[in-house]
Amino acid sequence: MSANPSSIIFVDNSINGIFKTLEVLKQNYKNISIFNQEKDFLEFMETNQADVIFLNLDLHPNDAVVLCKEIRQHKFEFNPFIIIYTDKQDDFVQELAFNSGVDSFINFHNKPSVIELFLKNLLRRRVKVKSDHKREVIIDTEQHLVFKNGVAFQLPRKEFKLFELLYNNSEKFFSKTEIASNIWNDEAIANKRTIDVHIYNIRQFFGKRIIQSQKGRGYRINKKLIS
Repeated sequence: MSANPSSIIFVDNSINGIFKTLEVLKQNYKNISIFNQEKDFLEFMETNQADVIFLNLDLHPNDAVVLCKEIRQHKFEFNPFIIIYTDKQDDFVQELAFNSGVDSFINFHNKPSVIELFLKNLLRRRVKVKSDHKREVIIDTEQHLVFKNGVAFQLPRKEFKLFELLYNNSEKFFSKTEIASNIWNDEAIANKRTIDVHIYNIRQFFGKRIIQSQKGRGYRINKKLIS
């Protein structure tokens, strides 16, 4: 595998627990930065960009949830994926993490293969594009790409079709039955959790408020938040 130009950052007070993972990742991803102090990390972010940021949950003096909020509040020109990792199982902490703006929360048990596969799949869905797409929203129906602010998001086929349907009809609310009929050609899908899962995943990429829901009417995209 050739070197990947994506910028990856780990923020961890001690690299001992992730040393093996870092050694494995460095074989394929050359642009990896590691910080054990929040101050140094934030100073770096002022003048550099990042595609993916991994935060150890148990950072101190501020934990990863607090640091994630701080990153989002900075409103950098770029929009990195933020992942909190830990070896703990705690639903309440995960809820706090997602409310702070984190994109994903993974349980990590010092297995390099876990983060390596996770990172590979994540970066496959997001690639940098030329600056001539800056500030535009462009939908590429052939590659299932949605361009926003100079970044292309590659969505799975059904999620892309759902995004495209809502985006191209932004004034309309679509019921689950209408979505199921348009995307799956099967109204029975409306009675399952499938549509909810796809809506959730799209919100993870573009923000929780990007798709509005209204009881009795269905879903509508908030075009102002993406264009």
